[in-house]
Amino acid sequence: MSVVPVYSIAKAYTAVAVLRSFDVEGQIGELVPDLPEALRSVAVRALLNHTSGLNDYFGWADYRAAVDAHEDAWEIDRVLDGAVVDRAGRFRYSNIGFALLRLALEREESADFFTAISRRVLEPLGVEAFPFASRGDWIACTHQSIGDDLRAYDPGWVFTGTFAVEPDEAARGIAAVMRGELGDDIPRLMMQSVAVGAPDAHPLSPSAGYGLGVMTKGQPVTVLGHGGQGPGFNLFAAVSAGRRRWSGRVAEGQGEELALIQACVDDVERRDDAVESRVAV
Repeated sequence: MSVVPVYSIAKAYTAVAVLRSFDVEGQIGELVPDLPEALRSVAVRALLNHTSGLNDYFGWADYRAAVDAHEDAWEIDRVLDGAVVDRAGRFRYSNIGFALLRLALEREESADFFTAISRRVLEPLGVEAFPFASRGDWIACTHQSIGDDLRAYDPGWVFTGTFAVEPDEAARGIAAVMRGELGDDIPRLMMQSVAVGAPDAHPLSPSAGYGLGVMTKGQPVTVLGHGGQGPGFNLFAAVSAGRRRWSGRVAEGQGEELALIQACVDDVERRDDAVESRVAV
């Protein structure tokens, strides 16, 4: 399997680093100074499970146009200046929320995102990953579809922070977290999910939810994981609630999201020998 940027799958790892570093009930303004007034009182938990009421830069027309034009990424202050908090308490997916958590981790570690996430999560789990923060970092990505046009994309546009890794290795790391390799409290906290209102046909239905940094299926949770989508690739990493099976898959382009999620869910829910290679010893 090839090394690719995993985009938002990194949110699961960010969540683990946050849970190892901060009080989940604390406010982000205590961790990141000089934030706009409207953001300071937002709880860390609300950022982790997307119930802060924050909007999302992904849908901004100027953001999409700049990315499509292969422009250099904006400074983070431009994103924060456009942040709006509205109707907190319900699920509303927000990349801005995880960008704030990234800033908190970088400040805590006095380091860039990849260094911070490596110290707190990747290295303790033995996950082999690579930085993905500038155009030069495409060099670590090995997928055969990567050409000059894709390398023109500036990874700095992923304001939440991400890294490059084999998708199945990313899923294995989440499974290790859920087995308690970084502490028993972290799996318990991450599976405290809120309903997201997904349709019945969604692969994570019934009872599709979002915990602290992970997407969830069922109540109680039977499957958890995260998706990632960005220039060149669509990905998903899934883990069984029993923490013994995992699956990470990647598809070229940015379509077929539900089919990819379904394939990963099927992998970890299967009860035959076909997933034996993904069963932890």
